[in-house]
Amino acid sequence: MVKIANNLPDSSRVWVYQSNRAFTDSELSDLHQELSKFNLSWEAHGKKLNSAIEVYYNQFVVIYVDEAFQHATGCSIDKSVALMKSIEDHFGVEMLDRMNLAYKLDDSIQNIKIGDFQEKARSGEFNTDMIVFNNLVKNKGEFISNWETTVNKSWHINLF
Repeated sequence: MVKIANNLPDSSRVWVYQSNRAFTDSELSDLHQELSKFNLSWEAHGKKLNSAIEVYYNQFVVIYVDEAFQHATGCSIDKSVALMKSIEDHFGVEMLDRMNLAYKLDDSIQNIKIGDFQEKARSGEFNTDMIVFNNLVKNKGEFISNWETTVNKSWHINLF
């Protein structure tokens, strides 16, 4: 079972990885197993990290680390990136392409390349009240308050 981030402080560091598509129900079962296995063994300089990994909307993998307990180091961060590469290979998805953006249309998550998003924003097809996902949040507190937000409260406003 993947540890739930509720027990971690709002200051916990966060990495948000977005898939270019939603995982299927059967893929989610395998994904949760991979994430749980990784989380149970993830450490920095031989010390277990106080971490949690959650999946949102069947598409976003969010990794949390309580750095007051133990800092994530370069090597431990590299291991998390290697995990994302492994997920890409296993499921045929893109997890590391930061040019992929996501927004909500009605109740569904839509994926779009940043250039296409900018084109639609500047043509007036998109507006600043639409819901976007700010994957650049730095900690759990920011994730809670500013991950799923409107364009006018996110860096996405720069694309208009």
